[in-house]
Amino acid sequence: MVSIKGDNVSYSIKRATLIADQLERLATQNAHQLAGQVANLAFWISEAVHAISTIDDYPVRFRRLRDAQVGWIKAHGTKISGYCPHCGGACEFGPQTPEPPQRIPTEDLAAARDGVRRAARRYLLRLYQAHFLDEDGVRRACAEIGVGVETEDFDRDSTPIADEGPVPTDMAPRRRKRSTMGRP
Repeated sequence: MVSIKGDNVSYSIKRATLIADQLERLATQNAHQLAGQVANLAFWISEAVHAISTIDDYPVRFRRLRDAQVGWIKAHGTKISGYCPHCGGACEFGPQTPEPPQRIPTEDLAAARDGVRRAARRYLLRLYQAHFLDEDGVRRACAEIGVGVETEDFDRDSTPIADEGPVPTDMAPRRRKRSTMGRP
């Protein structure tokens, strides 16, 4: 699960984290609970796709926001006084021209995107393991989300391990080693 710390987190990342956390929870449900959630599979895929596209569209939205804000400040000669932590009032060095907004680091956006893809992939494979989806259904949904699956993912006797690293679209999952105890 992705952790959200503090109040200064972007909408794009908060939304992606919320979707990823929910998909992670769904991936751990019992079969009777999955039966209810699989009825809403199109909704969850749509939510994942939308969260990813919101992240992917962020740079364009940010440029528009920044350009409009900087343009307004310049056109109106906007000045603001900052808060002084020493005296508890307006800073004596103000008013000053406001700083332009700061862009969310690419790494944070990539981590949120990967979190959604990883969680969605895990949920889809859980549905396959529980016999709610066939291989083609998993492959179609994964393609829609932009995450890869491998032939080995469709072994119903093993469970993929959630990887904490980036999720490339051609990701080959790491697998748990099967125990040979009690087997010839």
